Amino acid sequence: MPFDFTGKVAIVSGAASGISRVILTRLAEAGAQTVIADIDDEWGASTADDLTARGLETIYSRTDVRDSSQVNRTVAATVARFGRVDILVHGAGVGVHKDIVDLSDDEWDLQIDVQLRGAFLLSRAAANQMIAQGEGGRLILIGSTSGNNARPKSGPHAASKAAEIQLSRVMALELGRHGITSNVVSPGLTNIAEISRSSQSPEYQKVFVTQVPLGRLGTPDEIADAVLFIASDQARFITGQTLYVDGGYSAGKLAVDGPHRPADHGQLDAPA
Repeated sequence: MPFDFTGKVAIVSGAASGISRVILTRLAEAGAQTVIADIDDEWGASTADDLTARGLETIYSRTDVRDSSQVNRTVAATVARFGRVDILVHGAGVGVHKDIVDLSDDEWDLQIDVQLRGAFLLSRAAANQMIAQGEGGRLILIGSTSGNNARPKSGPHAASKAAEIQLSRVMALELGRHGITSNVVSPGLTNIAEISRSSQSPEYQKVFVTQVPLGRLGTPDEIADAVLFIASDQARFITGQTLYVDGGYSAGKLAVDGPHRPADHGQLDAPA
C-alpha cells in the first residue's frame, strides 16, 4: 500500500458514485475512517454497506452541500463518530450543459451552488474543526480542465471550477499557519461508466480524446492516485496548487499544428 492513512478521518462529498466514490474507497482501503457526504440515499447507503462489509470504517451522512446546516451537521456527525476530521475532498458536482443564452436562473444557480458554494461551506466547516484539533489537515477540491480551458455549453461549470482554484489559493494563504494545506486536483475526461448515474456520450468522448496527447480517457483510479498523494504526508509542503490529471489535455491545443512559414529575414541558410 503506497499510502497509509491509518488514524486519519476523511469526508468525501459526492462519494455515493463516480470518481468521488473511488477516491473514498481508496482512502478507506488505505486505512482512513471515511464519511460519504451525498444526497443519493440509495447509492450512498449501499456504498457504505459494501465497504463496511469489507471491514472498512465508513458511514453515509446525507448532505446537501448547498446547505450550511447540513454541512455543519455532517462535520459534527463525523467528529461524534470518529473523533476528528483530517481530510476533506469536495467532489460533489452536477451537469448543466447549455449555451449561456439558454440557461435558466435555477440551472445556473444549481451548478454554482453545488460546486462553488459547496466548496466554501465544506471547507469552512472542516477547516474550523482542523484548527480546533491543532494538528493540521488537508483540503482538496476536485476541479476540472474547464477551470482553465473553456469549452461550449460549460458556462456555470467552467466558472465554478475556475473560482474553486482561486478559493483554494486563498485558503492556502489563510490556513497555512494552522498546518492546513489546500489544493485542487483537476481531472480530464474520465471514464465513469457503470459507477455514475450520468456519463458522457460516446460521440463526445471520441471528439475529446482527439485533443488528449496520451490518446485516451482517464480512469477513476488515476484521479484517486493524485488525490491520495495530495492527502498524504508526502505532499506536506504542497499547498495552493492545481494538479491536472488529464493526459496532457491542458498543456495546449493539440489540433493547432503550427502551419506558419518562418520569416527568417535572411538568418536561415538558403537551401542548396
